[in-house]
Amino acid sequence: MTTRYDILELRRFVIDSTKVAKVNRAADWLKMAERDLGLAELAAASGFHEGAAFHAQQCAEKAAKALVQSLHGAVRGRAVTEIIRQLPTSANVSSEILNAAQQFDKVYVISRYPNGFASGNPSDYFNGKDSQELMAYAKQILEWCRSQIP
Repeated sequence: MTTRYDILELRRFVIDSTKVAKVNRAADWLKMAERDLGLAELAAASGFHEGAAFHAQQCAEKAAKALVQSLHGAVRGRAVTEIIRQLPTSANVSSEILNAAQQFDKVYVISRYPNGFASGNPSDYFNGKDSQELMAYAKQILEWCRSQIP
């Protein structure tokens, strides 16, 4: 049975979100984007090109989320293209950045799951050329997002 004391005790730990300072985690998102790029490079160097594709995608996604955070926004989801399209017009998204984002949305699922192909697994379909291209796109998005963060 809940007593009056229990209810009063619980009230002490309620956080009033209107009085909590908004935390800008853009730097944290950027750091994780950089680490994912590092993982992509390690995976590619070791011949795990499907892993390189995934971590390159993660780099781009987290860099885009860093930019959103820096603008005091919030975003959910994994589609890099959609995250970038939702940026304010002042971000001046170039067609090159949008194209790079689109490349990641093509590989997000198929780089990780064998049912993305009629047969085989992702390691049968990703190669060194894919790794290099995707890492270049990731670097492009990372640098662009970093340049947009005040």
